[in-house]
Amino acid sequence: MNHKSGKNFRLCIAAATVAASFVAPGIASADPITGSLDIGSSILGGIFGSTGSGGGGGGNQGAPTVQSCNAQTKSGGAGVTTTRYLMGRTGPMSFNLVYHTENIPDRIVVTYQGRTVGDTGYVGDNINEGQGTLRVRVPSGNDSSVVVQVTGPNDTEWHYTLYCP
Repeated sequence: MNHKSGKNFRLCIAAATVAASFVAPGIASADPITGSLDIGSSILGGIFGSTGSGGGGGGNQGAPTVQSCNAQTKSGGAGVTTTRYLMGRTGPMSFNLVYHTENIPDRIVVTYQGRTVGDTGYVGDNINEGQGTLRVRVPSGNDSSVVVQVTGPNDTEWHYTLYCP
């Protein structure tokens, strides 16, 4: 790519990012490894061929991030962060979700085929950081994935690992 076309490409990306921030502000998603922030790549992914993943700063308002079980998910921002886990089998099954919510209460809800199968309630504060294990029992069904949603206010910090059945 020559200098002029590279500059035009960067300008196009910057313009698309600014436009996306007006159309869909606050889009981000949870990165299972780094917890880095990514605002808007899920929008640009359709244009440039990537799916984007980031740190949950503001939750991921678009399509959920998809990952395999046994991976840690982290966040550090307000909103709802949604992650779909590929479990490798359909229900019935049981698994553990080990969580740590720090300083500010967060809620972790697990759903299977649209039905809640696990819920921590709001856990964690400055005195009692929310650490624990949620044992989730999934009923019979046709889907081989579960969805985890974490809801947290401003300045929240949390991480969890969903273990394979």
